[in-house]
Order: sequence, then C-alpha cells, then structure tokens
Amino acid sequence: MKIKHIFITILTLSIVLAGCTNERGLNKEQNEKQSPKGDKQELQVSAAASLTEVSKSLGNEFKKDHPNVEIKFNYGGSGALRQQIEAGAPADVMMSANTKDIDLLKEKNKAHDTYNYAKNQLLLIGDKNKSYTSVKDLNQNDKLALGQIKTVPAGKYAKQYLDDQHLYGDVKDKIIFAKDVKQVLNYVEKGNAQEGFVYKTDLYQQKKKANKVKVIEEIKLSKPITYKAGATSDKKIAKEWINFLKSNKAKQILKEYQFSV
Repeated sequence: MKIKHIFITILTLSIVLAGCTNERGLNKEQNEKQSPKGDKQELQVSAAASLTEVSKSLGNEFKKDHPNVEIKFNYGGSGALRQQIEAGAPADVMMSANTKDIDLLKEKNKAHDTYNYAKNQLLLIGDKNKSYTSVKDLNQNDKLALGQIKTVPAGKYAKQYLDDQHLYGDVKDKIIFAKDVKQVLNYVEKGNAQEGFVYKTDLYQQKKKANKVKVIEEIKLSKPITYKAGATSDKKIAKEWINFLKSNKAKQILKEYQFSV
C-alpha cells in the first residue's frame, strides 16, 4: 500500500509539473506574439516646430517595423532644442531645421550619425485681403512677424534676407518676434501681424494648403535651407531612426508634406 501511495503521489506531481511547463511554454509563445521585437522602448525625438505634422507621419511609419517603440516628440525652435540637449535634457534624436545646431552638438560630442534629410523654402506671407507685394508696403502701424533670430532658423534666414536687401532698418520697429514658425503663421492668420516669414511647409496642414493667408514672395537665399538630424544618445533605436530617414518611404512622406529631399 505504501509503495502504491508513493507511486500515485509521484504520478500526480509529474502531471502537475508537465502542466506548469506547458503553461509557461504557452505564455512564452503568447508573449513572443505580442512583442515580436522585444521589450517596450522609448524614443525621444526633439524636432523643429516646422516638423510638427510630418514627424507624426514619420513616426507612424517607423512603428510598423518597431511596434514596441513609444515615440515622444518635443517641438520647438532648433536653437532652443539644442540648448536643452546641451543642458542635459533627455533626447535620443534631434531633427533640426538647419545644419548649424546639429553641427554644434557634434562638436561637443553630443550628436553622432548625422544626416541631411530635407530642404525647405522660406516664404513671405501676408493677409490675403491686402494687396501687399513686399515688406516695403507695410504701413506705419503694421507688424512683421518672424522667429527669434537666435533660436529659430527661419528667423535667422529672414534677418539674412532683410539685411541682404537693405530692408532691416526700415522694418526693424515693425517686427514682432515669435518662439517658432508656427507662431508666426498664427500671428498672420489672426491679424496680429500683417506679414510674416514662414517655411513653405507651414502653409500645409494635413497636406492641404492653408487658405487664411497668401504667399507674397518666395525668398531667394544664397544657400538652400537644409534640415539636419543626428542621434543624441547611444540607444540603438536612435541610430535606427536616422537610418529610417534615409529610406525611400521616409523621403516619400517628406515630399507629401512639401519638403524637398
């Protein structure tokens, strides 16, 4: 009887252990199905304000091959974003609206795997109900909006243009500065400024051209407006984002939002 009891006990334990093993195997299989690329990861991207819409489309495309990556975007003027990273703010990638800010980070060993991913066009826009053809047409109480010269590349480009045309002195007292190009557009749309300098891409919202303002002039600069990105952390996923920007799919998305590549 004792031997029979011991045999039954061993048999029962074997069945229980086998069940546990199968359950662990099933759980492992389910987890692998739910997380085919591994554990959840976070990718923090500091991006120029002019990338607000296109970056979200880029993020959605990137997640198709990286379903476990949570992408967090931080938008602002390129100079301000660079200063944040220099001060130690968390960021895995910076997507600038110029080349200078990425180059400065690289010089300080705070950026690597850099890449020129797009080009843009500077525009002078204005109230669509007015017949202005240049900044020379601004009246005494009119305002001209542009991004902060030190932290917003579009503001710097606008200042460069005004200097080259010997117009800055004439409009200096009419200028109101904005924290980024999106705010410039907002000022003109709401009538807080009669003219402003923005990027071509800022006129397109959800891929449709804004109809609250008109294009007065396409600004010709001595050098093209080039957008540059760089990895700002050692995470593998940061480099993968930079490599993604080089892909045909990323270039196609950028073109859909009026960027040149």
